[in-house]
Amino acid sequence: MSITRRGLLKGMLATSAVAATGLNAGCVMSSMKNSDQQASDNGDKKPNLLIVFPDEMRAQALGFMKQDPSHTPNINKFAQQGVTFKQAVSNYPLCTPFRGMLMTGQYPYRNGIQGNSHASTPGMFAGSDFGIELKQNALTWSDILKGQGYSLGYIGKWHLDLPKVPFVPSYNNPMEGRYWNDWTPPERRHGFDFWYSYGTHDHHLHPMYWTNETPRDKPLHINQWSPEHEADIAIKYLRNENGKYRDSNKPFSLVVSMNPPHSPYDQIPKKYLDKYKGITSKSLNTRPNVQWDKEYGEGYGPEYFKEYMAMIYGVDEQFGRIIDELDSLKLTEDTLVLFFSDHGCCMGSNGNPTKNVHYEEAMRIPMIFRWPGTLSAGSSDILFSAPDIYPTILGLMGMEDLIPDTVEGINFAKTVRGMQGDIHPSSQFYTFMPYGAQSYGRRGIRTDRYTLVIDRKIGKPLSFVLHDNKKDPYQMENIAEESRDLIKKLIAEELMPWLDKTGDPWRPTEVSEKVLNAYT
Repeated sequence: MSITRRGLLKGMLATSAVAATGLNAGCVMSSMKNSDQQASDNGDKKPNLLIVFPDEMRAQALGFMKQDPSHTPNINKFAQQGVTFKQAVSNYPLCTPFRGMLMTGQYPYRNGIQGNSHASTPGMFAGSDFGIELKQNALTWSDILKGQGYSLGYIGKWHLDLPKVPFVPSYNNPMEGRYWNDWTPPERRHGFDFWYSYGTHDHHLHPMYWTNETPRDKPLHINQWSPEHEADIAIKYLRNENGKYRDSNKPFSLVVSMNPPHSPYDQIPKKYLDKYKGITSKSLNTRPNVQWDKEYGEGYGPEYFKEYMAMIYGVDEQFGRIIDELDSLKLTEDTLVLFFSDHGCCMGSNGNPTKNVHYEEAMRIPMIFRWPGTLSAGSSDILFSAPDIYPTILGLMGMEDLIPDTVEGINFAKTVRGMQGDIHPSSQFYTFMPYGAQSYGRRGIRTDRYTLVIDRKIGKPLSFVLHDNKKDPYQMENIAEESRDLIKKLIAEELMPWLDKTGDPWRPTEVSEKVLNAYT
């Protein structure tokens, strides 16, 4: 394993380089085979991979977490069969940046994806001015699986390409002076040979897709709730009747990227909303940090929490259909399955409508691995981050040696298997970048206790936010002013090493002198 990929800097991981797995005591643990033994026992048979990830589904909405009043029986069952990371986060809680970290295993500065992919109308300052999209020459985990002989399928939201001129007609082209949705040409699909996708299109009841057979100017328009339709296509892919969807002689990797519970929240079938009939959002959305007396944008805010819960209930049902089909096809023990989300959603917590903030409701995401017969069920409190998905997938699938040095995430395969030996970080790195200004914006870290965010604006002094997440789990109090020594320590021992590791040029220039001296 190269230092480039796995070595973290002094101070950040010194206390945890060979930490225990963190799996809950009491879980039934079986002896895990190493990757070489697995290959031998299975006759070198390569495992399948299934990834399902909805958009904007916060970790608090998992029913078994017992926080939101959600109904997620299928996800609950899935979690009981798998390994759950309870402290997983989206390091940049915005759609395209998360997807960039997922595909490249790199943090936003290194992979260049520092905002949402969208194009601007003439004279409009937007992401297209800086080329924010997944690079065609990026080495993604799907590229590696393709090179290992996999059939790969992608269903649903992609949102990793800039819309190009002439723009495709779409309800969100333009929207707010920007163009959002577009077709992804085959050469930019990073190994996915079955394609049933779109850029970003939030008409959940009337979605649109491009397939292998549809040209750019003739997408499919579907009158069906998008998660239900995508589950239908995923089931067809798994069944693969007459070899229509994939090469049945090859292992497969399928991604199902659902848009709900992303806004607009009223785009949901009545049958899911009826689950909460006669109940108000205010009676459901009872987190003490929710601000009800604030003006939110049209279609956003805590009053839509009932619809958000209904969407999650619907996503759970469609996820259950996919897993039930996988199991009925007797592919359970041949398939590593992951369930996670790109980021959460505040729904009014601390006065925020959605995401792209440091609060737990935006940052914390589901992260569950299931592979019966190979992984024992359990849970872990290690600090797991978005770039860790890529190397952990390959590590679990016996391809650790194929993880490229470009990957900045950590391979937690041993931890998922219930073994010791993985590096366990003492903090997670957060980044919030303004378009085209990498030296400014917000950076921060989250330890197992504290969340620290520093905002650097042009011509203004640094501002600090510090939360003690154990004493103040809803992050309602900023204790930065009375915690100067702690902030100095967190900057020196956690934040600065992360900036160095990820090549991030963001530096509060005053840190070495003015700021650190002030915090003594």
